[in-house]
Amino acid sequence: MNSISISKLVTILLIPTLFFFCKPKEEETTDAIVSFIVGKATAEKAGSVLKATDRVIESEIVKTDKDATLDLTTTLGTVRLLGGSEASIAALRADQNYIKVNSGNILVKVAKLKKNESISIDTPTVVAAVRGTQFWGQVNPANETGTFAVREGSVQITRKDDEARVLVKAGEAVDLGPGIKALKVRPAAAGELSAMEQIDQMK
Repeated sequence: MNSISISKLVTILLIPTLFFFCKPKEEETTDAIVSFIVGKATAEKAGSVLKATDRVIESEIVKTDKDATLDLTTTLGTVRLLGGSEASIAALRADQNYIKVNSGNILVKVAKLKKNESISIDTPTVVAAVRGTQFWGQVNPANETGTFAVREGSVQITRKDDEARVLVKAGEAVDLGPGIKALKVRPAAAGELSAMEQIDQMK
């Protein structure tokens, strides 16, 4: 076999190897685990009633009955859906959680995030970008109102229709609604701070 043939053979053998190593890495998805549940909660797409230790996959829609409480835990933190809430699990990646809260009340307890990790809570009117924190959010889709209150850390709130932004820090809250032109923080009410105490029970 001459040198030209050998070089061709080496090239042919190397191409699949190079393709394998140069192939873009697929984004790793993770599941959320039901770490706590009281009452009835359902995974709408799967058509199943959730129970402790069940896995909830990306793109699932979760609903809680009026008196239910459901905790979903990922590698980045824990989200608690209170009674009468609905949330869509938009993205469950190793470095990113993106959860759409369609209605109801949600409590969030975030693990210590690394620089490239993030958790975002999407509502019909705003997106809340979490910066390693504990907070409560309320969404009322019927009149497009809501509230975010922060217990620890901070949350960057961005309104969708005009991209107005406000940073809500520990002990503060912000009210949302169609009649509110400027996003302004206020001291969190005693009832809001008291409601967030149950975050201590979340894993």
